[in-house]
Amino acid sequence: MQRFRIKVSRVSPQRRHAIVIGAGLGGIAAALRARALGFEVTVVERLEQIGGRARVFRRDGYTFDAGPTVITAPILLEELFALFGERLSEHVELLPVDPWYRITFPDGSHFKYGSTAEELRQAVLDFSPEDIAGYDQFMKRARALFEIGFETYGDKPFHRPLQMLRALPMILRYGGYLSVYDMWEGIPIIRVLSTL
Repeated sequence: MQRFRIKVSRVSPQRRHAIVIGAGLGGIAAALRARALGFEVTVVERLEQIGGRARVFRRDGYTFDAGPTVITAPILLEELFALFGERLSEHVELLPVDPWYRITFPDGSHFKYGSTAEELRQAVLDFSPEDIAGYDQFMKRARALFEIGFETYGDKPFHRPLQMLRALPMILRYGGYLSVYDMWEGIPIIRVLSTL
């Protein structure tokens, strides 16, 4: 188990101490936020490197990207740098990736996952035109989930039961407890709830 210390100059006189378990993107973000509040922070990580699912590892001469290859909400990174009076752009250069993914099938066909909504819709249309209506329906539902889950509730704490109960109707209505696959399959209760 590795221990990493977040080094920042501001430390509160009370010397409050927070321990964060896991040095993935979420753990690092939590540690930085705690540090900005004046906590001394220790991050504990079981792997040999930080990054969690965003790490890179090597095996048998190959390099593997263990997780996200694209950052879809750079504003969250900008927010963390701003906590310490810094600008993300002065430390990190984010590069565009085009396409985000290229999925190749055994028959040689491929699907190019573009970086814009228009590119992705065109890719679906090119690859499987009969599925475009379903895709449009799925994206409409995904947009609603994004607005509720990220824009409305994304920065709200759920550390009290009442706070969770307030969000529960929307979570149930939009299937926020389902995986994307299960949501797409349309479990019967979701069909009923989505008509409310």
